[in-house]
Amino acid sequence: MNHPKVILCLALILGIFLRLISLGSVPAGFTPDEASQAYTAYSILHTGLDEWGNSPGIASFKSFLDYKAPLQTYLMVPSVAIFGLNEFAARIPSALFGILAIFAVYLLCQELFPKTKLVAPVAALFLAISPWHIQFSRMALEVNLTSFLFPLGLYFFLKGLRNHKFLIWTAILFGIGMYSYHAARIFLPLFSLALVIIYWKQLFRDGLKPLLLPVIVFLIFVSPIAFDMVYGGSAKRGNDLMITNFSLDKIKSIGDSAYYSELKTISPIVTRLFHNKVGSLLTQFTENYLSYLSLPFWFTEGGRETTYSVIPGRGLLYFWMLPLVLYGLFLIVTKRAKEETDSRIFLVWLFLAIIPAALTKEGYRPNRVGSLLCYWEIVAAFGFLNLLNLKFKFKKLIITSFAVTSLVLTGFYFEDYFFNTKVTLPKSLSFGWREAIGAITPIEANYSNIMVEQGTQSQSYIAFYQKIDPKVFQASAKVWATEVERKQVKYLDQMDRYHLGKYIFGYFNWPEDRNLDTLYLWQGRAILPEDRHTIHQVITPTGEIIMEVFDFRK
Repeated sequence: MNHPKVILCLALILGIFLRLISLGSVPAGFTPDEASQAYTAYSILHTGLDEWGNSPGIASFKSFLDYKAPLQTYLMVPSVAIFGLNEFAARIPSALFGILAIFAVYLLCQELFPKTKLVAPVAALFLAISPWHIQFSRMALEVNLTSFLFPLGLYFFLKGLRNHKFLIWTAILFGIGMYSYHAARIFLPLFSLALVIIYWKQLFRDGLKPLLLPVIVFLIFVSPIAFDMVYGGSAKRGNDLMITNFSLDKIKSIGDSAYYSELKTISPIVTRLFHNKVGSLLTQFTENYLSYLSLPFWFTEGGRETTYSVIPGRGLLYFWMLPLVLYGLFLIVTKRAKEETDSRIFLVWLFLAIIPAALTKEGYRPNRVGSLLCYWEIVAAFGFLNLLNLKFKFKKLIITSFAVTSLVLTGFYFEDYFFNTKVTLPKSLSFGWREAIGAITPIEANYSNIMVEQGTQSQSYIAFYQKIDPKVFQASAKVWATEVERKQVKYLDQMDRYHLGKYIFGYFNWPEDRNLDTLYLWQGRAILPEDRHTIHQVITPTGEIIMEVFDFRK
């Protein structure tokens, strides 16, 4: 029996099952990003234009009047064509890439650890059951695509050190990877440069000629991205998120600190040395960077953005992986692993992957550090196999106890994610839209208008679940864009009121909005009139009413 292949088969079977089972209904909610991107694919499929009436972008897609990386939206076009406009069609590209990532990690580890054959299948197994990789694979979350593209590109690079013909595949995969997620546009060029520096001699042993084609291909991919990051949609998205974009409150805080500082009695220049924008940037960057090296973030607390199906109070990795990760990282950092792998790759990978996330305004965001999606699983597999080789007392008992504990904790996670999040996190997961719109559809013809309480980018849900004609959406979008510019707001949901066909999105204002010919969809914000006629309520398993369809007819 070939044990590495048995473990790999187990990893792939688990990976397929955990990423495809009940994909359309777990997680129970459906995020605005998922609805928006799927509807964009639907619009392209039927009109050749995105929902805003623009030609499909090369480097980015407009979404909510901000911009997203385009790869996942393009991947949704064939899935929507095959399966229709539904949750499964939106999520299947990410799920498939999540499955492929397991095999990509297996291939990569064969190159990283040529002497320790079991690292590859064990790393694949760890990734197959990894909490944050399962969560990201089961959502239409574009960052998940990098978990396949990056390790496979790195695999071909390591093979290319021996045979340069494989480097063209690295250029293609890294190039495509930059269209998968905004953070990859910073990480991949930096990591590519680091690889060139580290492996300079191997790369240039036959001169420059064998490298020209990979470099040209990579630059072809980079060029539209570079232009978009300076002049296009990515520039807008980056400016909104970057720590260099100071809010008025932040500027005031820096000014107040300088004004009230006792150092100004010595010299205003001295005060400014301690209280200025540069110092504030360095402080925030450092705090953000260290947040992604926090053990609680990875193993006990998880992220702070439950919209992306991250479970509060649960780490992105299993707690039982902590000793494996620490020991594996210890071997790598202390260079005790030099006979088995090249520690430089791991150190550069870790250092550079955090930089894009640290440059944004908030820390503890798992989706922004997605370039590490398979990193810790590989390190843990390496640490695990080296721990097994150690000699210590009661080894069999300790390993058996560890295995049992790991299985129990893993089982508790599966129960929590697949069955319990609908109970504990219905609002965070935007739960209830399918049910609420399902109640509206049979009766909407009886009303002249349908008023939807504003929030959570409601127009995307209406367009998605009602399969609104893209041409109707495109016509409305042109009006929205004009109004957003006229009212000088950043995002569509900052508008007081806007329309999509007979749908009106806005804040309820009683009694002015009371109308017998209007149907209403409440999202849990406004106080509702007691004399309303309730048609349908979306109720969580705990009994909380989070959405309601009603009118004022008796």
